[in-house]
Amino acid sequence: MVCCFSSYSNAQQYTSNNLLQNNGMGYNHNYLRAENWSGTYGIGYWGGSTASGGNNPSIPNRMPNNSGFNWGGADSTISATIALNTALQLSGIQVEGFEYEWRVKNYNTTSRTQTQVDPFEITVDVKKADGSIFTSYNYQYGRTGWQVFSGSESFGVPHLPVSFFGDVVISAQAQDIENYAGHYGPEFNVSASSFKMTYSLDPCYSNPLHSATCPGYATAFYNQQCTANPLYDSGCTGYAAAYLTQQCTSNPLYSTSCTGYTTAYYNQQCALDALYDKGCKGYQAAYTTQQCSLDPSYDPSCTGYATAIGNQQCIADPTSDPSCPDYYVEMCKADALYDQGCSGYSTAYFDQQCSLDGQYDQSCPGYIDLSGNDGDVAVLDPVVDDVVNVEVPVFVVPEPVVVVEDTAVEEETVVEVEIVEVVIDDTPQEIVSDQADLIEEEVVMIESVKKIDKVEAKAKKIKEIRQEIIESLADKMSTAASFGIQTKIQSRIIKVLNFVQDFDGYGNNVIPDGQFEEEVNLKGGRNVDHQFARWFLNDPNYERLEAMQYELKGY
Repeated sequence: MVCCFSSYSNAQQYTSNNLLQNNGMGYNHNYLRAENWSGTYGIGYWGGSTASGGNNPSIPNRMPNNSGFNWGGADSTISATIALNTALQLSGIQVEGFEYEWRVKNYNTTSRTQTQVDPFEITVDVKKADGSIFTSYNYQYGRTGWQVFSGSESFGVPHLPVSFFGDVVISAQAQDIENYAGHYGPEFNVSASSFKMTYSLDPCYSNPLHSATCPGYATAFYNQQCTANPLYDSGCTGYAAAYLTQQCTSNPLYSTSCTGYTTAYYNQQCALDALYDKGCKGYQAAYTTQQCSLDPSYDPSCTGYATAIGNQQCIADPTSDPSCPDYYVEMCKADALYDQGCSGYSTAYFDQQCSLDGQYDQSCPGYIDLSGNDGDVAVLDPVVDDVVNVEVPVFVVPEPVVVVEDTAVEEETVVEVEIVEVVIDDTPQEIVSDQADLIEEEVVMIESVKKIDKVEAKAKKIKEIRQEIIESLADKMSTAASFGIQTKIQSRIIKVLNFVQDFDGYGNNVIPDGQFEEEVNLKGGRNVDHQFARWFLNDPNYERLEAMQYELKGY
């Protein structure tokens, strides 16, 4: 470092050494020695311009003692170049300007007849590091004897580091304008001149954030903000990690790499759907609700549970409850006799009646036409023709055989037993008829009679069959599956009870003169022929008939 502090002010401004000499560039750039300046000039002893005027003016000449230059009639320039970035090897300073001193002479009064002032100027060009001109200063000196001219300049730009600058070029241009012979041109004593830079400590150097005008302020500010908060800008070092931390803090679901992501995700899913996991709050209630929506019969707490159970039962067995949608249809399928509106009711009813009573209709299977067999039998409810039309044989009671007691041989009479099968309401029954039993009563009564009345025996037989039919129907009615069937069986019983033997002959009677008498004189008094009067007043069998209907017994 070739600079040193030469002065110090209250403003903490510093000046460098005389850079014409101490510039750190070496001996050949010691510009206090004229020989190190650049330009076209003569050397050695010089007596001044060789001739006045003319076309070959004299060039400047270096003083023999190497202290400076004399100008002749030629317009010539000499210069010195100082590299500031070499001359000022100081860190943390800001270059503010320079100070100068020039010892010059431009006094051409020796030529009393010279009318013009010789031109003489010194120029300072301050260049940037890239070689371009930063600023220039020009100093012109008129007629004067030897004199030191000094001054200072301020660049007016703060925070200019040494690195901002390139070279400073100091040049001197002069001419003996009238080219008089002798030493009448301007003179420049370089050995007695100086050039110093002024500077101060730059607060921006140690702290670029000192001012927004500091070089690097933007970068320093940016770095400061990034250091304080990496989220200041996406270009900050550590921005990605800081952003992730920020987002994870705000919402652990931001990324799977967030601490607490698993728990947050679980809670989120549970909040969206309590059925996500059994551990979710409200899972059981949600599960029950779900199952109830799928199947209201899942739990008694389900809305519509009773209806769903009823529907299930109806599906399993449509006949389980009258409220089932298909109850009527299935009941009809199970039994066409369930209701008169059932499909096939008429056929089923007909078949039922035929099964209960083969004599229900002439088209019933097994129907037997009992009318007109012998002219004295009315239509009878279901009986078997073989029984109804059974011929009661004539029995002849043989005379007792008298034999000797010791040798007597009792003659044994063998009575054949006839087995007759009667079908009543599809229930086969066997009626064992001992011919002797059939007419047991008659045989006892007419023991001495050898021939039994055929009509009386037949009437008794029909009575017995009717009694058996009534008892069979009564048994069936007690086990009937429905009230309707009971009613139908009861109607059959009443029909059998109302049976009157030889009733068809009543219709064949002939009314005298073809008319009924309004009044008939009967034995025992006068009576009006009226059906109710007849039933209640004159029919001795009314009470017996009534008892038969309710007691289901014969008479």
